[in-house]
Amino acid sequence: MTRLTNFQNDWLPKIDNQLNLDLEKVSSDDHVATMLKYAVLNGGKRLRPLLTLAIVASFDQKITSSILKAATAVEWVHSYSLVHDDLPAMDNDLIRRGQPSVHARFGEAEAILVGDALLTGAFDVVVTANDNANENEAIGADELLAMVQNLSHQAGGSGMVLGQVHDMQNHNAQGVSDKDWLINDVYVPKTAALLQYAALSGGRLAYFSETVEHTQTNQDLFNIGSHFGIAFQIQDDLDDFDQDDQEDVGSLPHLIGVAAARQQRDQYLAKAQQLVTEVSKRETSFDRTLLDDFLNLIGDKI
Repeated sequence: MTRLTNFQNDWLPKIDNQLNLDLEKVSSDDHVATMLKYAVLNGGKRLRPLLTLAIVASFDQKITSSILKAATAVEWVHSYSLVHDDLPAMDNDLIRRGQPSVHARFGEAEAILVGDALLTGAFDVVVTANDNANENEAIGADELLAMVQNLSHQAGGSGMVLGQVHDMQNHNAQGVSDKDWLINDVYVPKTAALLQYAALSGGRLAYFSETVEHTQTNQDLFNIGSHFGIAFQIQDDLDDFDQDDQEDVGSLPHLIGVAAARQQRDQYLAKAQQLVTEVSKRETSFDRTLLDDFLNLIGDKI
């Protein structure tokens, strides 16, 4: 059993509990709250908030109630993206994680509005992160503002939304011939952007009360999220090779072959591991074990 397995066993129930608490309060309308909870509390792996918390713990910092809540905001954004991805105008998926997708269960208009509510609600989660915090454990207003700014950027027209726009152009496999375009214009913004945010947030939350600058470490963590995200997407494409073939979706394995795609995946993981090494050398309080375990998840069908 890895250290990450123990960490997941400890923190996944707390992440789900925090999500449930906030979703209970997100709307005065019981039906709206029910739809939002259906969209979020559906068995997801919580990879993004878990990455944030794992990095906080890697710096030997306490995960406070305010840090836990702030870390879960990205899951709201991720869940909204899945609701909209499943819509008839996008991927037209009727099943999500073995259950009817939101639009299949509640209707297309309702699903659009559920996604809207989750996206906007994410920022309320960030700015209210200190609601139940002790004064000495409260996240500074400047740091919360930075989280809002970073999340909006990574989720928006220069991040995840941009990647989704490009991915829609990718639904005709015959139209994909450029590996660099697929990785840089689809995989990075669509999949890696929120993992970049999650990794950077973990570092910033680990030392938000310090006066020492950690600029290079912040950049390294951001890039770890990027490389991990690309490797994650390549693995997802490998797992979904037959389905993508049937749906005429261009993916890296279709473009360069399965063996070459695996090699590319491993190269991005190696880049991430090298950056973990660099952070370990620079930051004396940093224990790399959890991040190494995270990188080793790739290939296990996470």
